[in-house]
Amino acid sequence: MLQKEDFFKFMEGNFDYLMVVDGEDRIIHMSEILLSECFPSFLSVINKRLPDVLNKSSFMTFGSAIRQVRSNGKGIAVFSPLGEDPVSIPLKAGLLNTEEGEIYLFFGNRLLGLKKQEEWEKDERIKELACIYHVSELIEVTSSIDEFFTRLPRVLGPGMLHPEEITIFSEYQDKEYGQKPSEDNYISVKLWTGSTQKGEIRAGYLNDDFKLLPEEQKMLDEIGRMLNIALERKELKNRLTLKQEEEADYNARLAELKREIAERSDEVEEQKNNLKIVNSYLDRVRGGWEEAKGRLKTIFQAVPGEVVLIDKQHRIVETNRENVEPGKFCYKVFFERDKPCENCRLAKILREKRPLTLTMKQGEKYIHVQAVPVYDQEHEVDGILEFYRDITLEKTLDQQLQQADKLASLGQLVSGIGHEINNPNQFIRGNIKIIKQALEDMLPIVDAYQESHQDLKIARLKYDFFREHIMTLVDDMAHGSDRIKGIVEGLRTFVRKDEGLLVDKVDINTIIQASARLVHNQVNKRADIRLDLAENIPAFNGNSQKIEQVFVNLLVNAGDAMQDDQKGEVVVKTMKDDGFIHIDVSDNGLGMNESTLKQIFDPFFTTKRARGGTGLGLPIVFRIIEEHGGMISVNSKPGEGTTFSIKIPWKKESGEGSEDMN
Repeated sequence: MLQKEDFFKFMEGNFDYLMVVDGEDRIIHMSEILLSECFPSFLSVINKRLPDVLNKSSFMTFGSAIRQVRSNGKGIAVFSPLGEDPVSIPLKAGLLNTEEGEIYLFFGNRLLGLKKQEEWEKDERIKELACIYHVSELIEVTSSIDEFFTRLPRVLGPGMLHPEEITIFSEYQDKEYGQKPSEDNYISVKLWTGSTQKGEIRAGYLNDDFKLLPEEQKMLDEIGRMLNIALERKELKNRLTLKQEEEADYNARLAELKREIAERSDEVEEQKNNLKIVNSYLDRVRGGWEEAKGRLKTIFQAVPGEVVLIDKQHRIVETNRENVEPGKFCYKVFFERDKPCENCRLAKILREKRPLTLTMKQGEKYIHVQAVPVYDQEHEVDGILEFYRDITLEKTLDQQLQQADKLASLGQLVSGIGHEINNPNQFIRGNIKIIKQALEDMLPIVDAYQESHQDLKIARLKYDFFREHIMTLVDDMAHGSDRIKGIVEGLRTFVRKDEGLLVDKVDINTIIQASARLVHNQVNKRADIRLDLAENIPAFNGNSQKIEQVFVNLLVNAGDAMQDDQKGEVVVKTMKDDGFIHIDVSDNGLGMNESTLKQIFDPFFTTKRARGGTGLGLPIVFRIIEEHGGMISVNSKPGEGTTFSIKIPWKKESGEGSEDMN
């Protein structure tokens, strides 16, 4: 990194006068020339402030110059020190940002000896022009790049201010010429061919007492421009020469190939005549084969479902399946195996020589397969013809029919069982009230009796313990009886025939509580259910039974999503805003990947097929929420759990504005 002292030295090398001032108007540096001319007694002015060194009018020009450079403008100050015979020196102003803060530079040159300096500069420019001319001549007369860069120092050196001390260094395509100058005292120009840098020319001094001029850099830039043009021409010429050589080789090879072609033309003509005879016979055979093949293809394409013809070697002969090429092995294409399957249908038909019908499962699909033998002229099995039909929908509908039948039977059972449970439960509830009232009347009498009988026990319990807990036991019995009543009513509501009308006043918190009671035993094995229900949630017009079905489905799914080795938690949260009720059903279970998330609302898609899942629960949930004018979305990550978010409007739009549905 360039230090301040080095920068000051650089400035003094280019300007006669230099003074540096910090942000507090304090002088921190002054060139020897300015110090000797304005302060002959070499009075030290370093660390003194400008008002102590300059006269008033001069100090005002410095203040104006500082303000101008701060606003990115140009500033000029007049240097007039205090004294009886002050001088006036115009100085340009500049701003430099350092780690210690802003500093201000004031610099300029002597105005004496101008004519002499102009004559000297004129002589130098003549030398530089002559140097450029000699370099251009060198470009023309040298026969190679090596020769040019070897002779360049003798031509370029005389154009410099101190030719006897100058060092010329060149680098081109990783080859170096001459001696490198000092790393801190040289000028340079880059050499390019197109957009690629190929090298560099440096001119500098080994002795730091000699300085390089900006005009010398301009001269070197002009030489670089000429040289870049010449190098590009040479590159182009080399490419043209190479292309000509390649064309010559190509023409020679082409002539050789023409000779070989001419020599073999007679042989080809003879073979051609022989092939004509064979082709005439093959054309007759091919005509019949193409006709038969066309009929077979038409038949295959007309067959509903998929059909595959397989020969005895397990090769596919013909099929209407897409992206399947004939000639490949069936076990490789259909099952990605390297050898035939253990229960190969072709092998079985070759042994038994009779058709075969079966149903197999591929992923989530059920496929009905019918395989029939294909016989050759000797009535031997030469292959098989297999027909495939997707019966997943039929299987699913059959399962749904069975499930619907079970639900219908469950509805009848629940109605009867609910009546049988409620009758004795009514007795329990009524008797508990009587027992509680009786205890409330009896306990004060027993309390008085116990005062004189300190060792009194009831139900083999000390009276103090009995007295403390007896009413809690009675309250627990009453709470349990009420819970039985609530569960029975929830079951009756859940299996009640649904007319599909959205005419109920739905209290979402009540529905969620009832759903949690219904699934408590099923979900509690794998997760705890926690309800975080906001107060004052408004009711909305809808179908209570369908909404209850939504939350039963979501709670059961959340319980099934838990990990096997630990008990999880399911949280149901409600809230409302201006127009919508928000319900979140969250779990901390296994979560879902992106592929599963994209399909969860598709009918018949399920990850619980082995446990009896039908793939209809979430599609029904989606449809019910849609019927109520709401939206449902899901957010899930593997290992982090799942959240189903539901929005249901509790206000409806009318012609005159918004009407509360509560």
